[in-house]
Amino acid sequence: MKLSRTGWNNVIIFVVMIFILVINVTNKQLFSDNNTDVASEQSLLGNGSVILTLALNNNILIERIGRTWRATPAKLSGQALEQMMMSWQQVTGDVLTEAPIVDKKMALIITVNLAGQEQAAVLSLYSVTDELLVFNHQSQLWFSLPMQIFQQLLPSPVFNN
Repeated sequence: MKLSRTGWNNVIIFVVMIFILVINVTNKQLFSDNNTDVASEQSLLGNGSVILTLALNNNILIERIGRTWRATPAKLSGQALEQMMMSWQQVTGDVLTEAPIVDKKMALIITVNLAGQEQAAVLSLYSVTDELLVFNHQSQLWFSLPMQIFQQLLPSPVFNN
């Protein structure tokens, strides 16, 4: 096959364009697989929700005071309380398609008042062997969280007398 210099340049251009097209197609396939995993992960309280108050089993009340937080009774304060509330605002979990079998009596009830919502969000937390299960009564969704997040959401000083 005898091509002129211009002909070879055109062949090289088309080969490079095809190569770029192949890279783009495989790149989109790789990222579309990752997006399906992320779609099953949702925020427990809704994206961008602002927590006004959070009650733990109606024993401990944490409320927003300006830009800071106050716990009543004061079992937690300062940076530890700030980090706990930041964890609650940012926590996401995998949505479960089937409701797990749990002992309803073992639930830790969390009531959260969010800015802009009349009704409080009620969450039931269940600690099972390797995960933390959360039921959002408002959305009727079950979430699965890694057990390591339990210490961030509810630090041990919260339960100390």
